[in-house]
Amino acid sequence: MAITVKASIDNAVEKYVAESRYTMQERPGVIWKNLRTETLPANSGPSVNIPKYGTVTTFALTEGVDMQQAQEITDTGLAITPAEFGAQVTLTKMLLLTTKDEFFRVAGRLLGDSFDRQREQTLADDLDNFSVTTGAAAQALNVGHIMGDYASLKYNAPADGTAGRGGEPAPDPVYGFFTPASIHSLKKTMVGGIGAAANTQVPPDLARTQYQDEFNVGGVNIRGTINLNKDASDDVKGGVLSKEAIIGVQLGGGPDAEKEYDSSLRAWEVNFVGRWARAEYNDAWGRERTSDSALPTS
Repeated sequence: MAITVKASIDNAVEKYVAESRYTMQERPGVIWKNLRTETLPANSGPSVNIPKYGTVTTFALTEGVDMQQAQEITDTGLAITPAEFGAQVTLTKMLLLTTKDEFFRVAGRLLGDSFDRQREQTLADDLDNFSVTTGAAAQALNVGHIMGDYASLKYNAPADGTAGRGGEPAPDPVYGFFTPASIHSLKKTMVGGIGAAANTQVPPDLARTQYQDEFNVGGVNIRGTINLNKDASDDVKGGVLSKEAIIGVQLGGGPDAEKEYDSSLRAWEVNFVGRWARAEYNDAWGRERTSDSALPTS
């Protein structure tokens, strides 16, 4: 006996499609939004120039003797020149006439996410460029490491004649960028332990065990990001740095999307372009820190 089932009239059944999902990653960029950033207005030249004044020296004086130690005020400059970065998709007219989703909106979302991800991963890799490195492979991140990096940024170096006797301290705020796995290890060192009844121990503050990707430890604002590159041994290079250590520049009002129709191709070309750059302002204001980032099990 012939039985009519759903598959028998599959072509006649209207398809119901649930709401589409997007691949998730941090938006906006965690590192970018915690750096000092400058906007270069349109038609204002190719670069942002950041001058920095040097120091002058104060001398002991002798009463009645003319002061003759006049000094020159000088400055040094850093020029940051934005470059173009972009992504493109092509949408056929047939696609736009047959799909349920409004695909220009979909394209804009995906292209914007791609631009943000590329910029964020570039900044994450930049943390490997600081001259001073701390931490080690397979080392679980702890509170002491964070506090040590903060103290190092503040003391900086022995007297070098450029500023105070401890060099030029990194200005606050200071940020630390680490993976969720490294932050898990850090959070474990922020709670007390529970031992046997005969052992006197500090009761754990269980509220601290709740995962947060934004909190403060010893003067360092911790930020979680999944854009740091983990090696084959589950080690990752994060960083602790002043907001002023790296400076980002974007040209104009940020990235933009434009579409252009190709009649012979019968398709829309959607182009997403942003113009930005970054530069290390002061190498001594950042620390590259290596830590273990293996997926935690406890």
